[in-house]
Amino acid sequence: MRGNSRAGTLVGAAAALAVLTVTAVAGSPAEADPTAEDNLLANASFEQLDDQGWPTGWQPMWASSTEAFWSDSDQASDGSTSMRVLDESDARGYAIRSDTLSVTEGDSHRLALDVRLDSGTLQPSVLYLDEDGERVSLDHQRVRSTDGAWSSQGFLFTVPEGATQAQVLLDTTIAFVSDGWVDNVTFSPATPDEATGTEEDLGQPITGLTNAGAGYTEDAQGRDIGLVVAGGSPSQFSAVDLITGERLMTETIEGSTLTWAYATTPDRMVYLATASGQVYRFDPDALTLTQIADQPLGETYFWEAGVNADGDLFFATYPGGKLLGYQPETDTWQDYGTLVEGNSYARSLAVAGDDVYVGGGTATPSLTRVDTATGGTESIELPAEYADQEFVYDVSLAGDTLFARVSPANTVLVYSLTDGAWVDTIENAVGLEVSPAVTTSDSGTERTEVLIPEIGGGMIAYDLDTREQRAVSIDLGGASARGWAVMDVGLEGFPGESLVTATSKAVFHVWNPQTGETRLMRTDAMPTPFQIRSLGTGPQGDAWVGGYASPPGIAQVDAETGQSVLRPGPGQVEGMVAHGDDLVIGTYPGALLYTYDSTQDWENGTNPPERVSIEHGQDRPVAWVSAGESVAIGTVPDYGHLGGALTFFDPDTQQMSVVEGVIEDQTVISLAYADGLVYGGTGIWGGLGIDPSTSEGQLFIFDPSTGEVVYQDVPVPGEENVSGLAFGPDGDLWGITANTLFRFDPETREIVERQRYFDVDDSAAYWTTRELVFRGDRLVGQTAGRVFEIDPQTLQMTVIATGTQNLAVDRLGSYYYNRGGTLYRWVPDAPAPACDRTITGRHAGPLRVEDEVLCVTGGELAGPVRITTGASIVMTDSSVVGPISADGADTVQLRSSHITGPVSVTGTVGEVLIAGNTIIGPLRCDGNISEPTNGGEANTVTGPAAGQCAGL
Repeated sequence: MRGNSRAGTLVGAAAALAVLTVTAVAGSPAEADPTAEDNLLANASFEQLDDQGWPTGWQPMWASSTEAFWSDSDQASDGSTSMRVLDESDARGYAIRSDTLSVTEGDSHRLALDVRLDSGTLQPSVLYLDEDGERVSLDHQRVRSTDGAWSSQGFLFTVPEGATQAQVLLDTTIAFVSDGWVDNVTFSPATPDEATGTEEDLGQPITGLTNAGAGYTEDAQGRDIGLVVAGGSPSQFSAVDLITGERLMTETIEGSTLTWAYATTPDRMVYLATASGQVYRFDPDALTLTQIADQPLGETYFWEAGVNADGDLFFATYPGGKLLGYQPETDTWQDYGTLVEGNSYARSLAVAGDDVYVGGGTATPSLTRVDTATGGTESIELPAEYADQEFVYDVSLAGDTLFARVSPANTVLVYSLTDGAWVDTIENAVGLEVSPAVTTSDSGTERTEVLIPEIGGGMIAYDLDTREQRAVSIDLGGASARGWAVMDVGLEGFPGESLVTATSKAVFHVWNPQTGETRLMRTDAMPTPFQIRSLGTGPQGDAWVGGYASPPGIAQVDAETGQSVLRPGPGQVEGMVAHGDDLVIGTYPGALLYTYDSTQDWENGTNPPERVSIEHGQDRPVAWVSAGESVAIGTVPDYGHLGGALTFFDPDTQQMSVVEGVIEDQTVISLAYADGLVYGGTGIWGGLGIDPSTSEGQLFIFDPSTGEVVYQDVPVPGEENVSGLAFGPDGDLWGITANTLFRFDPETREIVERQRYFDVDDSAAYWTTRELVFRGDRLVGQTAGRVFEIDPQTLQMTVIATGTQNLAVDRLGSYYYNRGGTLYRWVPDAPAPACDRTITGRHAGPLRVEDEVLCVTGGELAGPVRITTGASIVMTDSSVVGPISADGADTVQLRSSHITGPVSVTGTVGEVLIAGNTIIGPLRCDGNISEPTNGGEANTVTGPAAGQCAGL
């Protein structure tokens, strides 16, 4: 039966998503009987039709829905009839709903269905209603095309608070056309094979203070104030007294990891803009920080800020490569547009009246003059020998002299605005800015000079009149200058005005141009947790944690205790891998490699020794595998370039070979190794600042013996990245994209299975945060913001944690992941040993457990219980009058029981779980190989809890 009306569309966003577990099995449809007693739906297989030919137990949501749904006997996964789905509109959605079902708040149900979608999408949903029939929530998942094959899809939904009724919906969704069939729909009480375990908050393993920029002002009383934002997750703003170092105020900046851009207006207000697009104003008198804009004009990353004499502000942005203007007096923004076609970075700027000079990259290094009065632009051509650079990274202006530092050469080019010509070069400059011009006399001769920090340490003064260079006393130790200010600091030996700058550790430096005196001033600026960039597993099976934005090192997390130790040295760690006793670590920028010998103590500079660089235009080492005698590394190229490399690195000799362009214009972002061959997954993205030239990630096989790619293909059509690879016990290779799992047979070199679980756009993730590993007989993965397990036999997925990034598994089988700068650990429950004997009723007298696994469930034990060497006990919901002692046992599990008497557990070789018990007496644990846990269920202990069980 098909209707003619097309009135009505499913409108409204879904409420809080309650999907916890996704199950999907490719190939044959579900084996479960759709008429099974636990299925709450009537006519689940659409076999029963009314006199109009419509399946009973189901109704169209609107009259027009019969145009997209009708009973059909051409296709069926079970029986002779299915529900046909044919939505030919890309502007409307259509849906059918089941009869109303009674549900109980907090219960979970599994919605399963067989789907054949030749094209398009289908959205299985559950509409929850209160007792009055009003909507509480609409929770949904999405099924994409199954390539014309029947596939079983399953989802777990939880009844939300306030809901007493539910309807199952099958919805074609707005904006998609759909062509397919649905059969065998079940909605039954959930009995999923859920992973059980405990999530532990391990805190912030990497904390500190790294500020991308700095701001300067003074209050109405003349107190000099410095401003820094500690980059991290979240960022932390601090205002400090420059002279005393006292922290005057602090405020958390949520949703941003870095702040580069600061500018002080004539009214002493400081405007700062973050790398997430928020713009703030700091009032030095009120000591307040106020947000004035969030991603104005659509720009999401602010690199630099400047101000003119009238107090008008200007910002250089990414990814639009734009100059934006802001007038505080009228609270209005102006978009001067993308300054150089193809350049996504406007990286730096300097303001001179109505003119703003903007440096940019990545397609081409650029310097552009913008007349902000007229909006006109003029390109200033760089000297020919610097046309191959990536960025004009820094721009500064002193009088009629313009300074432009090009990167990666780190040369400052000097331009005369009067002559309209390049007049000089300054080598070995670190940036980020040239100081304001000051009159100096510390050399005995009066000069007009600017200061420029040098790579490796030291500072030069550059004479604006004679163009001479000389060394001066101030030294930032090779660090970049985070902004400059001219201030009267009022210190002895610092007459008149002095130059003030800061390093990235919120340490301020003052230099007096008359006396040459310098002073270093540390502050109480607030540190913050660093965003966790990468996780890995070390040679001894501990977890290792790398931070974002040049933190003070890398953290090692003890697999037994969860305690972390910060190892100083490496900066922004993009990835790492265990190779024998070595841990090889890769950092950004410059694709630098460090080798740590884990059999020796960490001593930065010695173990690991001096870093080495992959070079070859590579920037971020993101993919890793131990490959025989070497480590294989996949890298992201420099900014503005496509085509990553595959590098083979020998940690013993520190030698490497680099294979560029393994897959043309793509980056190697995942690696696996077997039988002398390297298997790689690629992503379409290159270095930031350039659009991809391809659209789908590939799987490839590289033979190191011949130096050739012997296989390549797209394993999941439409997916941008092949993000994680892992070999299973049977020798098959498993891979994952943002949304889909696939299995690859290395013998036939064919994709033999695919299953899609999610529907996310992962283009913003670029190269990291997705992983896939085998633990025992389970695949453990991280993608789409979820950590999950997959049974490779059934492809059933169990989601363990959400809102996550990264993944590592330690030697004990615990999973590590992060949310921002906080590290978490999931400790799976050890499976209970199989019972050799079970007690369910009363047992009087002493009980000795020898050479067996004793299970006590609902038992009542009167008398002492002793578990001897090699034996195990699993006790649940029981009572014991008398002591319990275990010495050298295999496993001890005591759950939800009432024990009157002392409990002693020593020398256990396996798991010790003491959870949710009431113990009338002391509890002591000593010498157990694994730390005893309570599984998140605290015990009530009337006596002292001591040893390893203290705190349980």
